[in-house]
Amino acid sequence: MREAPSPTRVPEWVAADRANQPVVHCENLSRTYGSGSRSVVAVHDVSATIELGARVALTGPSGSGKTTLLHLFAGLDSATGGTIHWPALGGHPLAEPGRVGMVFQGPSLLPALSVAENVALPLQLAGASTKTSLPAAMESLRLLGISGLATSLPEQISGGQAQRVAIARALVSQPRLMLADEPTGQLDHATAALVLDVLLQACDALGAALVISTHDPVISARLEQRWTMSDGVLLGNSGTFGGAQ
Repeated sequence: MREAPSPTRVPEWVAADRANQPVVHCENLSRTYGSGSRSVVAVHDVSATIELGARVALTGPSGSGKTTLLHLFAGLDSATGGTIHWPALGGHPLAEPGRVGMVFQGPSLLPALSVAENVALPLQLAGASTKTSLPAAMESLRLLGISGLATSLPEQISGGQAQRVAIARALVSQPRLMLADEPTGQLDHATAALVLDVLLQACDALGAALVISTHDPVISARLEQRWTMSDGVLLGNSGTFGGAQ
C-alpha cells in the first residue's frame, strides 16, 4: 500500500428522497443480556443521530459497550429497550444486504473461501453473479493494496492482512453506513494511516457515514466527531456531524 485509492462511485440504489435523512436515529436505546441477578446491561439509554457523511470516533475502555452499540447500529443485534431507525436506508439494514458495511474486531473470514471469494460474498448474498461480484472484489482488494492475496485462503495470511481483507469486504457493496470495530488494531502505524485513508475516501465518494470504534488517539483525531462510552452509557460527543443527547 503506497498511495490512497481513487474514489468509488455512488451506488445506483441511493434514493434522492433519502439524501437529507439520517442514516441512524435511536432514542433511549438499550441492550441487556440475561435476566434477573445475572443480567448485564451492555448499552443503556443511548440517544443519538448519525447523519450521512458523519465521521465518528467511538472511544472508551474495553467492555464499555462500544461493540454492542456498533452491532445495534448495524442491525445485527436487537435492542431490549428504546427505538432505532435507519431513515436513509429505507428500512432495517438486513432487509437488503450491503447497505451497511461492518468490520468486526475478531476473525470474520470464512475459512473455506479464498480471499477474493470472501470479499465478493456480500454482493452474492445480495443477488449478484460471480461474473460481476469477483471483479468488484478484486477492485476492492486493489484499493487496500492486497490484490495479490486474492487466491489465498484465510489460514495462509497474517492477522493484519485478514483485517484489510475484512475492510475490503465491507466496502465492496458500497454501503451508506460503514461501521468498523478496532479496524487498525493489528496494523502498524503506517498501514493503519493508509487504511484510514481508504475508509475516508471511499465514504467521501459514497456520501456514507463512518463510525470507528478505536483506542488509537491518532485515528480518533482524524475524525470530526468523537463519542465516548463508559459502562454502557454514551457520555457525550464533540464535533459537527450528527449528535448524541
